[in-house]
Amino acid sequence: MTKQLLQTDLLVIGGGASGLAAAIAAKRICGDRFSVCIAEQNPRVGKKILVTGNGKCNLGNTSKDYAAYHGSLTAVLPEFLSQTLSSKEFFQTMGLYCREETDGRLYPHSNQASSVLDTLRLTTEAFGISVCCNCHITGIQQKQHTFFVQTSDGTIIAKAVIVATGGFAAPKTGSDGNAMKWLSVLGHHETNLSPALVAFQAEPKLLRTLKGIRISATVSALDAQENIIGKESGEVQFTENALSGICIMNLSARLSSENPTALSLNLLSHQTSSQTQAMLWELYSIRTQWRTEDWLTGLFQKKVGIQLLRSCKIPTDIPVYQVTPFQLERLSQMCHDWRFPVISRGNWQNAQVTAGGIPLEQLRKNSLESKWISGLFFSGEILDLHGECGGYNLNWAWCSGQYAGMEAVAYLKNTLERTV
Repeated sequence: MTKQLLQTDLLVIGGGASGLAAAIAAKRICGDRFSVCIAEQNPRVGKKILVTGNGKCNLGNTSKDYAAYHGSLTAVLPEFLSQTLSSKEFFQTMGLYCREETDGRLYPHSNQASSVLDTLRLTTEAFGISVCCNCHITGIQQKQHTFFVQTSDGTIIAKAVIVATGGFAAPKTGSDGNAMKWLSVLGHHETNLSPALVAFQAEPKLLRTLKGIRISATVSALDAQENIIGKESGEVQFTENALSGICIMNLSARLSSENPTALSLNLLSHQTSSQTQAMLWELYSIRTQWRTEDWLTGLFQKKVGIQLLRSCKIPTDIPVYQVTPFQLERLSQMCHDWRFPVISRGNWQNAQVTAGGIPLEQLRKNSLESKWISGLFFSGEILDLHGECGGYNLNWAWCSGQYAGMEAVAYLKNTLERTV
């Protein structure tokens, strides 16, 4: 017979950002009336929080730009955001003050992700929320309005459950997607999933000499018919086998259900191709005796200029005056349409977030409660909603966690009243 590990009124499965927000929001409302417990499979809660924002934790964004979110739950996102505290307000209730940077990005004043996690962890302790770490969930059942959650160490009994286990992104932080195995027994399934906020892998021979280079560009994602399926401007970062940077990652988030066949970089988007051609002719006349490898000095970084010339099959060791009009025209076009065939998008290990998850159609109307299982709620990355870079995914984590926590307490109160 499986031993009983513990019993609680509300069990939050997952001690990441959304799970911690859910537990805190629930306990803030119910006080001592209901017990709240977090079950976390890692040795400590909040592991993924520590690596966000390069260790500074971009904990939210003040922008109301709903276009930065993607997935079926975007249809109800405005309602959820209007019913919960903003990221800034949520942390201020715990005594953590934020500063706002460019584009509405929020960071803790300390500039340390550990401050965010410590605030959540210490608030959890102060509220009397119990935490069970190294707790691996293997199954879940509901019998007579009571949940029996099987773990590797025994059974947890709960009256309500919030699933905040995350998705598949960054599995080294504990997000392994294992929850979908036992949720499927309850009738839930996820949409098609893909890694988001990732780089796009390209032909290494095109990138090898560009490794470490950063350059501003307007990037267009192209399909097999060379139609533009997405466009974003910003800084592109070249690695030895991929194109990365915020603009590239945002494209991966927007195109989660599509697979670009190529990325086109417009390095001079502020002007037309004819203007670029005129500029190159001017440089041709001024630098006619220079070697071609130096021809584009000041226009691009030297490695970028050399790679552009090679892509146009212009030798880099000849004088500029030997460049033909056809080659110059080709170079002008290349400055506005530098193609990099895409091999694949980045993998789960390098992804920052999961695109896809439990869809809106499996939830009750304007709710994060299961459509089929009363008392079962969801929050965070396990749901079919993801954001672009800039704190939008943590906005969703805090928002959905608060909303699920509020709903779970309301459910517990209604259940108690029905039994009295």
